[in-house]
Amino acid sequence: MLRSLLLAAAALSAQTAFAQGAAATARPADCMVRITAAPTSWIIDGYDPYGGSLPEGTYGVTYTNDGGAECRFAPIFELTQPPFGLSKGAGKPIGYALLNLTDTQDVTPRAGRSLRTPSSRELVLAPQESKTILYKLVADPDDVRDAGTFTQDVTIEAQDRSFRSFGGARLLLGLQVLPSARIGLTGAYRMSDGHAVVDLGDLRPGIAPVPLQLRVSSTGRYDLQISSANSGKLRLGSSDWTVPYTLVVGGTSVNLAGVSTVAGPNDMGYRRDSLPIHFVIGDISDRRAGTYSDVVSISVTAR
Repeated sequence: MLRSLLLAAAALSAQTAFAQGAAATARPADCMVRITAAPTSWIIDGYDPYGGSLPEGTYGVTYTNDGGAECRFAPIFELTQPPFGLSKGAGKPIGYALLNLTDTQDVTPRAGRSLRTPSSRELVLAPQESKTILYKLVADPDDVRDAGTFTQDVTIEAQDRSFRSFGGARLLLGLQVLPSARIGLTGAYRMSDGHAVVDLGDLRPGIAPVPLQLRVSSTGRYDLQISSANSGKLRLGSSDWTVPYTLVVGGTSVNLAGVSTVAGPNDMGYRRDSLPIHFVIGDISDRRAGTYSDVVSISVTAR
């Protein structure tokens, strides 16, 4: 019986020591930082490369000291997987900048992690204290060459000057580029009341000697929608006198009897196309003299 009591006492003593050790391990560290990003994905949504605005967004990160002592650290952004840049898996990555708006610092991880200099300001948190830092993500518009969603995974870490980490969080950076296209004209035309006026000269059967190009800028494939107010006829004022003509855009003859769709090139990616426009004049015999005209509408839709 005495032996059993001794064994039980020994077991109890060992359990007590283990519990004390576990309690010591579970004590809050001297500095333990909890990082909360809002939102957890910093995606710049709905960027139109031809809209005239910068692709940028402002976001917040809250740093909380869950430890039992004062924390001194710098928030460092590190790439989860190089190379640097927003990507959708192919093509040239889109460069970006990450700016700490609260402390006026550039924290962009261009070389894999944020550059830390002796003059870099540290964040100081008392136990249980929190502080929110505002950041701005700005993508480089000159690197946008395609539509789609471009992303990069990064990690935010709270590091002291010895590069010791007190806590971290994962973050997704990104840019959503909308399919977009714009059109314009170059060549022999003049503007009047917001419309491009093309002078075809003296009407003769065949191609009118007018140098004119349709300029198309697009993030990818596109379609042209073309229509004629007079269904492919030049009309003398409001009379019934007309001259038939055919419109050729980029080598494609357009049916002007209704709204026609002309598909652009099938190549993917950013495009800057110059499509020649030709007016092919039909029969002019026995027509009354005067100025004949028509209104042609051309629009573009990105695919």
